[in-house]
Amino acid sequence: MYYFDIDDSGEASRDVFGIELRDLYEARDQALSLLPDIARDHAVDAEHRTITAVVRCHEGRERYRTTLSVQGEWIEAPDYPEA
Repeated sequence: MYYFDIDDSGEASRDVFGIELRDLYEARDQALSLLPDIARDHAVDAEHRTITAVVRCHEGRERYRTTLSVQGEWIEAPDYPEA
C-alpha cells in the first residue's frame, strides 16, 4: 500500500486511503503522473505554482518525492483587459 501526499503551493493534503501497487517503482510512476494532471486541472489559478507529491509506504515512511514548478510571465501583455 502506498500513499500520495500532495502539496500544491502551500496547500497540503495527506492521503488517508492509499493505493495498492506492485512496488515502489510503480508508486514513483504514479506520483510522476499525478503532478501534470493537478497542474492542468488548476492551470488558471496561478501564474506561479510548485506542486510536490510525496510517496509514503504502509509503514508511514516517506520513500519518494517529486516536484513540478510552473512559472508564467507575460512577455508582451495583451492590449485588452482580462475577461
